[in-house]
Amino acid sequence: MLEQVKGPSFIISSFKHILVVFFLIATINTVFAQGDLLVNPKRIVFEGRKNIKKLLLANTGKDTAVYKISFIEYKMDENGEMIIISEAEQGQRFASSHVRVYPRKVVLGPGEGQTVKVQLTNTQNLTEGEYRSHLHFRADKINKPLGLPGKEKDSAIFVKLEAVFGISIPCIIRKGENTTRISISDLQFSKENDELQFNLNRKGNMSAYGDFTINYISTDNTSHEVARMKGVGVYVPGTVRKMSLHLQRPEGIHFSNGKFKVVYTVNESKKVIAEAEQEI
Repeated sequence: MLEQVKGPSFIISSFKHILVVFFLIATINTVFAQGDLLVNPKRIVFEGRKNIKKLLLANTGKDTAVYKISFIEYKMDENGEMIIISEAEQGQRFASSHVRVYPRKVVLGPGEGQTVKVQLTNTQNLTEGEYRSHLHFRADKINKPLGLPGKEKDSAIFVKLEAVFGISIPCIIRKGENTTRISISDLQFSKENDELQFNLNRKGNMSAYGDFTINYISTDNTSHEVARMKGVGVYVPGTVRKMSLHLQRPEGIHFSNGKFKVVYTVNESKKVIAEAEQEI
């Protein structure tokens, strides 16, 4: 059974379980938000025996909203741009035919939240590797009366523009051993704009996803964090993602001599996936 309740202060409760939408806002790093829609978590990965995942949708706006849920297929280019495709590229497999989502349409009043279930299906003949599609949440128009009875306005034309937005989160199925290896290469520092450029390289059968931290280490071995980026992925079948991060220069630091250390860790953890250093 899907849970949906109403109440002040964005309190969402069901079967004696209480979840506060303010908590989602406070933990925005784990939540995907656009417009008045919050989605938690921001990605779904099926691996192992668990075949049902849950998403929480929450409306933080002041108006009732309708959201339609569908699948959309993307490929990622070398710059991290997501491009809509209709056919899988070589080495790429879609997850959409192996996943069921319910409900596919959600109506949320102000402060309401609802759980959406995502379930694996038709997985008997899956070969080893990774399958990826993206769950797309699109705001749908709510039909309202065109006008109120009463006065008629002659010779007048009214145009109302309404923004329609959508957000997507990856839905990934992984089967078998993960053979992926990640490396960081081709580090280049631009003194003109304080940017560090490098390549994030992927080899193997599955995608990578994690967080970047860049530290400047001075000649006296003092370390200063100068950049951070969360939720950076390299999706199958891509093998490289070109990165460019602007560095925040600490007061009194001139980025002369010393070195930069780039560390790529598993998302929201300290487990290191790859790291590299660049002398200045």
